[in-house]
Amino acid sequence: MFKFTLEPVLALKEKMEESKKRELGLATMHQEKVHQEKLVLEKKKEDALNQVRKQNNQSMDILSIKAFNHYNSYMDRAIKTKGQQLEEAKQKVSEKREELLEAVKERKILDNLKTIYRESFEEEEKRDEQRILDDIVTYRFGNRGKG
Repeated sequence: MFKFTLEPVLALKEKMEESKKRELGLATMHQEKVHQEKLVLEKKKEDALNQVRKQNNQSMDILSIKAFNHYNSYMDRAIKTKGQQLEEAKQKVSEKREELLEAVKERKILDNLKTIYRESFEEEEKRDEQRILDDIVTYRFGNRGKG
């Protein structure tokens, strides 16, 4: 019966790989959420600008213009902040992807080692089996000559 001595390490590496996959999934979901939030902010800003353009044909008071300018500045800052958060999220996704690739490599190394050990074990088993068969044949052949 084949028993891989590094099986507990392999199991640990597999669990680490699964954990890294989950972390990458969460980071990707966070990146997408931040991206959607940025798109919403950009859409709100564009809608407000379109509304001001429509009112531009009509008379606008100075307070409305000031309010729009403050809102526009606020939205610019919010969009810039979301852009920075998006870049950080992209960087996090990239880091998690690298960590996952490293975990996959480590697991594959142990998988390959297990395969090599299994093949070696099976070859040794076949040799042992062949030796036993040869001994049986030799024993029977030797006993025929005596009888």
